[in-house]
Amino acid sequence: MKRFRLYIVLALAALAVACAEEEPKRLLPEFETFNYEAVDEGRYNISISYERITNTRSSEAFRLIDSMNYHATFGDFAALSDNPQYAAELMATDLLSNMMAFEFRAAEYTMHLYQVASLVRDETIVCYDTYTEMDLGDVYPTVSHTYECYDIATGNAYDFSYLAEGEWSEELNALLFEKLVAEYGDGLMIDSAELLHIPEAIFLTDSGIVFQYQPYEIGDASLGSASIEITDKELREVGAPIVWE
Repeated sequence: MKRFRLYIVLALAALAVACAEEEPKRLLPEFETFNYEAVDEGRYNISISYERITNTRSSEAFRLIDSMNYHATFGDFAALSDNPQYAAELMATDLLSNMMAFEFRAAEYTMHLYQVASLVRDETIVCYDTYTEMDLGDVYPTVSHTYECYDIATGNAYDFSYLAEGEWSEELNALLFEKLVAEYGDGLMIDSAELLHIPEAIFLTDSGIVFQYQPYEIGDASLGSASIEITDKELREVGAPIVWE
């Protein structure tokens, strides 16, 4: 009997050591895609797709992130309802009203909003990429990318506007211009770093930060969107603080 008890004690001790060595599983946001579509063939085609967090009750930070993303997606209509279906219907109705009042007459008015959520930096930051395309019958549809990045531990949003300020801004602009010329060459409408600006559309990757320029922002219609990644190492070299570490 004593030997049997000893085996039990040893087994429990081994289990305790194994549990102690195993790192606790970190809570991560869980995403679900919300889809809305309003179609009248030959008149209009509107679709909205955004990523909502389903486990907001598990984390106050997740609740904050989900709320901020909801308001960023639906704008003023988010303040009128916390129901995405109703907010999407309000947005679609308003869009149609504005589209039909527009001076260009399209065979079919279209607006598509599509969003992707990505976890980066060892799954400590969530970045939302929201792509919007609208066609009112003009020569080229209106296209834009917007980005929001959040710390999943605190719910705080990252503000990258500081990169356009400070003693590092001149060197950062020069680096951006050099990379843009190497990537896009003659498609650019600017010919010097002094004419370049830091764009509003910025998001994080696992190794650096991407600066996204919208169509017509620095290039002609053929260029479309232009994006350049600057690594953390390159940011340090120009003296810019890295606030996401």
